[in-house]
Amino acid sequence: MDFINIASGSKGNCTIVSTKNTMIMIDNGLNIRTLLERVRLANIDLKKVSALLITHEHSDHIKGIAPLLGKYSFPVYCHEQSQSGLDAKVFPYLACQNMDIPFEIGDIQINPFRLPHDSNYNLGYRLSDGKNTIAIATDLGSMNDAIFDNLKNSDLVMLESNHDVQMLKNGDYPFLLKQRILSKNGHLSNDDCADTISKLTKTGTKHFVLAHLSQDNNTPELAFECTEKALYKQNIKEGVDAYVDVAMQFKSMQKINLE
Repeated sequence: MDFINIASGSKGNCTIVSTKNTMIMIDNGLNIRTLLERVRLANIDLKKVSALLITHEHSDHIKGIAPLLGKYSFPVYCHEQSQSGLDAKVFPYLACQNMDIPFEIGDIQINPFRLPHDSNYNLGYRLSDGKNTIAIATDLGSMNDAIFDNLKNSDLVMLESNHDVQMLKNGDYPFLLKQRILSKNGHLSNDDCADTISKLTKTGTKHFVLAHLSQDNNTPELAFECTEKALYKQNIKEGVDAYVDVAMQFKSMQKINLE
């Protein structure tokens, strides 16, 4: 399986997971010009997209889907409770699928799982080709046993590392917005992400991608350092025993091949 994050953050999200036979896009909050430029640089042919999975209805995850479907045609999978946020142009492409149970697209088994967030309904995804497994969980305010069970034993986990708590508390955001982000239905902090990653290494996961970093209340360096320190406390050396990448808002990351 191949994994590449095209963009991650409050200005637009898009991730692609693929095998030799199947290509799955998760969300698209990018405008068509930006998306096409980034996939061109990554040598990705969008004509090969088998399906698009939506995590939830917030605009940074879906606003680029309708324009994309104007150029390409493939099924879109979305939980029924998130469909109210979609552009009407997306509805003809919606697949009839119960998003609360596992299903298959091509040779990829997909297991959706719910994440706590202030949206109508938010999904994480666990994707497997029978050989490798990739788990994706962003836009979640808290971790719980059910989510952890869907992340563990994966070959790669993309997990939200949204904010540094002190930067957020001392920053310029209005009080209510700060409370929303810090709530159990808000966004996962660097500390909570790092703690989860340190536990996931004990289940065999070696590749991690830190995602959905706040541009105002975080930096790639802070997020990476927080996870690196948490791993070090478990006698795990980043770059040797585990590998941590940071997904960016304004550029795609390098493709990760799990073969």
